[in-house]
Amino acid sequence: MLAGVVVFGMLTWWWPGYRSWGALATGLLLVFGLWLMCRTVSADRKVPGHPIYIVLLGPAALLVIHLGRTGLGASDEPQALNGVLNVSMIFQLALLALGVMLTQSLLPRAAGHVAVLSVCGAAMIGGAAAALVWAQAEHVRSALSLVGFGGIGVWLAPLWGLGRDEARADSHGSHLRRLELRIGCVAVGVMAAVLLATQAWGEATVAGGVLAGTLMLSGIIFHHRRVVLLALGGFLAAVAGVIGLWTRPVLPTFQNGLVRAFGQGEGAFAHVSALDNGLIVLVGTIGWSGTLWLVAGLIICIVSLMWHARKGHPGDQRRAIVWTAATGTTSLALLASGGLFIPVVTLAVAFTWGLLPTMLGRPFRPRTGAVLLGLVVAVIGLMGLASGGGLVRWSTKAFGAGDKLLHGMAGFFLAMVLAWFLGARKLYLGVIGIVLSILAGGGGELLQGIITSRRAVEMEDWLAHAIGSAVAILPYLLCMGSRWCESPDARIRIPDSQSRYVRVD
Repeated sequence: MLAGVVVFGMLTWWWPGYRSWGALATGLLLVFGLWLMCRTVSADRKVPGHPIYIVLLGPAALLVIHLGRTGLGASDEPQALNGVLNVSMIFQLALLALGVMLTQSLLPRAAGHVAVLSVCGAAMIGGAAAALVWAQAEHVRSALSLVGFGGIGVWLAPLWGLGRDEARADSHGSHLRRLELRIGCVAVGVMAAVLLATQAWGEATVAGGVLAGTLMLSGIIFHHRRVVLLALGGFLAAVAGVIGLWTRPVLPTFQNGLVRAFGQGEGAFAHVSALDNGLIVLVGTIGWSGTLWLVAGLIICIVSLMWHARKGHPGDQRRAIVWTAATGTTSLALLASGGLFIPVVTLAVAFTWGLLPTMLGRPFRPRTGAVLLGLVVAVIGLMGLASGGGLVRWSTKAFGAGDKLLHGMAGFFLAMVLAWFLGARKLYLGVIGIVLSILAGGGGELLQGIITSRRAVEMEDWLAHAIGSAVAILPYLLCMGSRWCESPDARIRIPDSQSRYVRVD
C-alpha cells in the first residue's frame, strides 16, 4: 500500500493545492494506521532509527519557538497570521518524517526487488515529465524537473543487485540476460534525461553537478576503481561548471532585514512567497542558522552513510552511488522555486531518504517507541492548541469536511499509538492507553481556553476526540485477538521474545 501511495502521489500530487496535501496526509496516515496494527500484532514497540530525524528537529524547534512567541498564534492584530503558516510548516516536517519512517520500515526489501524500484522510479519520471510537457507547470518547473532527474536514479538503481545475487549469476545465459536488461534500462534512462533536459536545461546541469559530486565523494571513500570514479566525477563537474558559466543562472537574492540568525517564522512571508527560491524561504523562516543546520546535517548524513558503504560489494557500491545521487537531487528540489509547497517533492524526499540506509548497506538499530509516542503527542498538541490549524484545516475543508473530523482523527491516532506502546503485550494496558487518549482531548480543550485568547473550550470538540479515541478499540482488540488464533505448537522465530505471541514461518 505504501508503494501504491508513492506511485499514485508521484503521478498526481505535483501541484501545490490543498487537495493534494490532504491526499498525501490521508495516504500516509492510512499506512501509518496499518503499521501500528502490524506492530501491535507482533508486540514490537521499536521504531527504525534514522539520522535525518535529528536534522529535521532543528528547523522544527525554531518553528515552535516562533509559534510560541505570540502565545501559539493568539494575536489580536487584525493583519496577524495567527500562527497558521508556522503550524503548516511544522505539519509538513511531520509528514516528511512520517514518510521516512514508513519507507524505512516497510520497504527495506525493495532494495532486492526490481519491480518496486522500477515502478516508483518510472512514476517519478512520468509524473514530472507529464506535468512539464502537457500541464505547462511553469511555477513549479524547477522542482518537478529535479524530482524527475531523481527518478532516473531510482529507475537505474535495480541494475546492480546485491553482491550475493551477482555472485550466483555466473552462467553465460544469466549474464547475457542481465546485460540486455541493463542496456534497456540505461536506454530508457537516457531518453528520460534528454526529455527532461529539453524542458529544464538548468536543472539538468544541477543534477549533473550532484552526480559529479557523488562520484568524486565515492572515489575518495571507495577503493574499487577509485581513479575511474574521480576522473568521471571531475569531468562531469567541469562540464556542469562550463554550462553554468555559459547560461549564467539567476542566483537567489535576499532582501535587507530578511537574513537573521533564527529567522522570522511566518513573519518572513511579508517579504517572500511560494514562488521564491526555497533557500530564500528557509532563510527567512528559520534563519541562516536553521538553514545551515538543515543543509549541513543532510550532507553529513550522506557522507557518513557513504563511508559505511565502502565495505560493500562493488555492485552494492555502484547502487549506493546511484541512489545517493538520486537522494541529493530530490533534496535540492526542496530548495528550488516552489519546492517547499509541492506535495510530490515531500513524498520524493521521504522515499529516497527512507531507503538510503538500506541502499548503502546500513540499516540502523531500532529505537524505543517512546520517541514516536512523544512526537505524536507533540504534533497533535501543537495542532490543537494553535489558534489556526493552517494546512491541516485547509486541506480538510478542501474535501468538504469540518473541524470535528480533525478532532476525531487526532483522537483515533493518539489512542492507537498509546494502545500500541502501552498495550503491545498486555490487553488492559492498551485499554488504559485509549482511556488516556479520551482524557487528553478534554485536557487539550481546557488548555486552549487558558493559553490562547482566541479559542474557547468546546465540548463538541472533546466529544469528537473521544469518539475517535473510542473507535480505536476495535482495531486494537482485533490485533490482540489475532494472537489467540495462533497454534500453541507453532515454531518461534525469535527465541528470546518475552511475548506470548509467536510468529510462524
